[in-house]
Amino acid sequence: MGRVRSTISVVPLVSELPYEPWRERGSILAGEFRWRLGVRPLDLANWIELGPDADGPDGWIAQKAALLGQHASTVFGALDGIEPASQEVADAVVDHLRWRWPERFGRTTLDTDLHPLVAASRLVPEDLVLMVERDGRLVFGGGSVCFPNRWDLASKLGRSMAEVHEPVALLNATLESEVDRFLGRLRPERSFWRLGWGIIDVPDGYTPADGTGGARPIDPAASELFVRVERETLRRFPGTGCVLFTIRTYIAPIAVMERDPKSAATLAAAVSAMSAEVRRYKDLANLG
Repeated sequence: MGRVRSTISVVPLVSELPYEPWRERGSILAGEFRWRLGVRPLDLANWIELGPDADGPDGWIAQKAALLGQHASTVFGALDGIEPASQEVADAVVDHLRWRWPERFGRTTLDTDLHPLVAASRLVPEDLVLMVERDGRLVFGGGSVCFPNRWDLASKLGRSMAEVHEPVALLNATLESEVDRFLGRLRPERSFWRLGWGIIDVPDGYTPADGTGGARPIDPAASELFVRVERETLRRFPGTGCVLFTIRTYIAPIAVMERDPKSAATLAAAVSAMSAEVRRYKDLANLG
């Protein structure tokens, strides 16, 4: 079952997933899958997550250089005028890296030839999404998103969170007001993190909606699928009032689930509990 991979030769899979969000309480309610905000307080010491899959010549960080070079218009976009917010975020990323890993990043500086969001993103495995205030509402101001999971960054620019989530089946009906309240209360002195997950048919992190990620297999067997977990952090910054989402991606062959039958059964139950609309959105309509 061959496919073309235009930019990445080796995918940085993990042999063990660090998080299992399908096991979180409330993911299934009255026998039905439900979207959850699922935020919890973030210890800023753990803001950025490195690891073996982030480093090396084929790790997530190295992949960004190739993707930004070959698919710049797909993996980066920004509204005019977000440079101050982007610079505040980028400076915070550098400060954190210097403090957290001084032996590696003690002399790190931003590449001033790049947009600040891109320069910061090139240093870490996380994708960066920036929300900014425009006309009294929080909108998607820009992002360096090298590992989109079948979504289109350019189409999100200038949109509110509810508009960004519009394609996600049943999410706004369940969570729109809760998300708005959470973002409205978010303050610089207290940050948060949450988890998301999916089952995908390719191991790549770069799977944009515009099709530039390469061919997808046709009707892959269940054993050929992969589990994708995304750890998001959410921070509001004091200088500009912007909100930054970081998205750290982990991908593992679905076979790793065999090591923990209880977790595997919970994952299968979560998929079975999804409505037809959610299964279609998550590309799980044909998964038995």
